[in-house]
Amino acid sequence: MNRNLVLIFTLILITSFGCFHAVQKKLELPGQDRIVLDQLVIHTDFALPRKHRLLGELTGLRKNIANQLDLPTSDEPINIYLFENADSYHQYMAIHHPHFPNRRAFFLKSDTTLEVYAYWGERIAEDLRHEVSHGYLHAVVPNLPIWFDEGLAEYFEVPIGFHGRSQPHIELLAKLLKTGQWKPDLARLEDLRYADEMSQVDYAESWLWIHYLLENGKGMRAFVVDQVHQLRENGEAKSLSGTLVENGITSQNAIEHLQHIGNNQ
Repeated sequence: MNRNLVLIFTLILITSFGCFHAVQKKLELPGQDRIVLDQLVIHTDFALPRKHRLLGELTGLRKNIANQLDLPTSDEPINIYLFENADSYHQYMAIHHPHFPNRRAFFLKSDTTLEVYAYWGERIAEDLRHEVSHGYLHAVVPNLPIWFDEGLAEYFEVPIGFHGRSQPHIELLAKLLKTGQWKPDLARLEDLRYADEMSQVDYAESWLWIHYLLENGKGMRAFVVDQVHQLRENGEAKSLSGTLVENGITSQNAIEHLQHIGNNQ
C-alpha cells in the first residue's frame, strides 16, 4: 500500500477514535467529583464549592419539609447529576431519555433509586429546590398523586423565608381568573395521573391549593399533614377535595386566598 495512503488512513482512524471518545464523554453522567451532604449525593464534572450556599439551602430543605408536613426524614440517597451546561445535559437526556419533554431538570424514581438530573444555569437554585423536594418526599411517602406531588414541589421550590409565595403563579392565575379563562377545581386536578397531562395552569393551581392550606393561618395545614400521613401509611388517601367540601371549603376559598395574597405583595 502507498505509504501516503497508510498515513492518511491512520490519521483518519486516530481522528475518528478521538471524536468517538469526545462524544462518549458528553453522553456519560457527571461523576468526576462527588459531594455527600446528608441524604444528597451530588455528582459533577466541574468545580462546585462544598460550602456553596445553594448546597446549604438544599440540606436545610430536608428539615423544612419534614417540619411542615410532620414527616420523618430518610437516609435513602438522592443522587443529583449536575451537568456543567445545558448542551451536555440536553445531549445526555436526548440519548438516554428521548421521550421526556424538553425541561431544565428532572426527578426520576425507580424501585431502588431516587435521581435528579439538572444543569448549572441561571435558574439552577429554583430547579434543584423543586426536584430535590420530590426526592425528599418520595423517600418517605409512596404513591403521591401527581397534582399533590407537584403542588408541594412548587411550594418548596420558593426560597425559605418567602413562605412558598410564587409571584409568577399568582400573576398567571389572577389574569386568567379576571378574564374568565380559569377557576379552581381540585377534583379535576385529582383526576390527573401523569405529569405530561399537567399544563402550566395546572402546576399553578396545584401550588395555589397547597399554599392556601399551608399558609392561611387557620389550621388548614392539618389537611395536608393528614393527606401525607394517609399516603405514607396506606399508599393511598381519601380524596382531599371531598374532605375539604365536607368541611365547608370550596373553590371560592381558593379564589379569595389568591386575591388576598395578590393584594399583599
